[in-house]
Amino acid sequence: MIAALALALAAIFGDTMATYGFDRHSPGYARLATGCVVGLTTLSFAGFMLSLVLGMGQLSLILAACLALLPAVLLRDRGIQDAIRGDLIHVRDRLMSGVRAPTRGTAWTVIYGATIALGIWLVADRTFFETADGLFTGNVNNLGDVPYHAQVSASFAYGQNFPPQHPMFAGSGFSYYYLVDFLTALFVVAGLTLLQGTLIVNVALLTSLLVLIHRWARDLTGSAVAARLAPLLLACSGGLGWLILIGQARVAEHGLIAAFIGSDGRYTIESDGLYRFGNAVTTLLMPQRGLLLGMALAVIVFGLIWRQLAERLAAVGTGWRPLPGGSRMLVAGVLTGILPIVHLHTFAVVLGTAFLLGVVFSQWRTGHWRAWVVYVVSTVGIALPILAWMARGSQANLSAFFGIEFGWDHGEADPIWFWLTNAGAFIPLLLVGLAWQGRGRLPRRLLLYSLPFLAWFVAPNIFRLAPWLWDNIKVLSYWWLGSVPVVALVLARLWAGRPVFKVGAVALAVVLMAAGALDIARATVGSSYQEFDHDGIAFAEMIREQTPPTAVILTTPTYNTPVFLTGRRVFMGYGGWLWSSGLQYTEREQDLRAIYAGEPDAETLLQRSGISYIVLGPQERREVSPNEAFLARFPVVAEAGEYRLLEVPQP
Repeated sequence: MIAALALALAAIFGDTMATYGFDRHSPGYARLATGCVVGLTTLSFAGFMLSLVLGMGQLSLILAACLALLPAVLLRDRGIQDAIRGDLIHVRDRLMSGVRAPTRGTAWTVIYGATIALGIWLVADRTFFETADGLFTGNVNNLGDVPYHAQVSASFAYGQNFPPQHPMFAGSGFSYYYLVDFLTALFVVAGLTLLQGTLIVNVALLTSLLVLIHRWARDLTGSAVAARLAPLLLACSGGLGWLILIGQARVAEHGLIAAFIGSDGRYTIESDGLYRFGNAVTTLLMPQRGLLLGMALAVIVFGLIWRQLAERLAAVGTGWRPLPGGSRMLVAGVLTGILPIVHLHTFAVVLGTAFLLGVVFSQWRTGHWRAWVVYVVSTVGIALPILAWMARGSQANLSAFFGIEFGWDHGEADPIWFWLTNAGAFIPLLLVGLAWQGRGRLPRRLLLYSLPFLAWFVAPNIFRLAPWLWDNIKVLSYWWLGSVPVVALVLARLWAGRPVFKVGAVALAVVLMAAGALDIARATVGSSYQEFDHDGIAFAEMIREQTPPTAVILTTPTYNTPVFLTGRRVFMGYGGWLWSSGLQYTEREQDLRAIYAGEPDAETLLQRSGISYIVLGPQERREVSPNEAFLARFPVVAEAGEYRLLEVPQP
């Protein structure tokens, strides 16, 4: 635990110091959040590069921590020393003032921050947890994603998966973005369990993301009220699904609380229904962990670009003068360039948004384009090698990621009604904000800045951007994110008006966030969903102890085989994952079933596929009807409950 904490603190401290080089006037809370996101990204990327050469071990961790600490050399600069001293004095004075003379505003700030912090902890803690009966998740949307990410992290921490093969499709290159899972693996190697590593990464990144959105909205709108609303509008995103709860209460003839407790439904997404635009936290950020890190980096880049647009010359501090806009846009380019290995859809969105912002704000004019050249060159210089690296050995069918598909996942519903239902009051308020004219209207610069984000609503409603159409939500989420400051400012302007407008602002805020808040509450206090049973956990420990890290194991293609806790590669994982990654798995599935059935060519298939071990457990007996007489010829090398590991003799 101490080693993992030291690793995290080293990375966060180093890149918090780095922010003084490109974001001198950041408020302290945002500086720490930026340092956390950039520091953990630096630690993970450096650790990955070192592990390719040195393997995954203590030496790689120490060297990665040292690299993450390098920006601390900025402390030698007198101007930065003065800035740090000023920040520390400001924080001290604010704290002392709040303690000595607390005000109503101070109390609300503490309540606001404590409520968000508690919510983050509860959601993250229930993402992946252990009881006497096994490993569970409290969010049904995590049911398939948690084992997937556990397998990826375990493949690095326990399976020495360097250079990476697809851990669920042995022998294929791994083109999926995996940096956040590698970050978890670093903490596992430093002494944490998979559960603890997942928890610390989720808490740190989700907290930092919401803090960064607060600062970003404050910069964009100039409104403290809008800045406080913005993180909530993202975290509690949702549509009109709260009407479902009202209907349940009416049918049961009980109150809303009793109806909520008595059901196990979700209010922003249904597996087969009208609601498909799931809540950002429970449907996207916690299950799809690459998006969690990717969105945090994206908000940092969007903020840097905004400050570049707002300031013709970069702010300078005493005794230290960067090139105008150069350091800011260089950092923005570096962070954009690393995004392909963090979250590929985010990379496309951030690069596209930067291009559109350059067009909207006429950055090709004399004197404006130089900093943008720095951004483009640094982005391309980092992104191209990463993309080439990730493509090596991949068997993904790229054509499966693109197509024309009008209307996103609306089924038989009218597209307009579909979106009004799924986004609720968000779209009408966004349109009001974009069209607001007259006294007290929204700033024109904010409206121009928000326009490019509309592309991330239009494109996913015309094109299919992944094999599974629903995955377009990874792009749609950035339309919502980019529109949040506008909607938050509309609500803030209403709140600043007469009492009737205040009431309207509160009512609209409740309507906007009720469905998302209900889903978050469900994820923290609702049912638990078992991922791995107690025997499966014990079986996984035996596999780690008794098999080589690079072993290939045959198991049923399900989403929660205990093998995913071992880091060993599996011959074929869950078909839904492989299909959504563009992998053609039909032939491999036929081979898998032929082996379990003991067909005449089964042993030939085993040797040809490089399979070292076979799992025979309750999932295999249930899903692939194994020929146990055939499998009896293979020796049992590990056994726990109904699980058995059979060794395949190698020639």
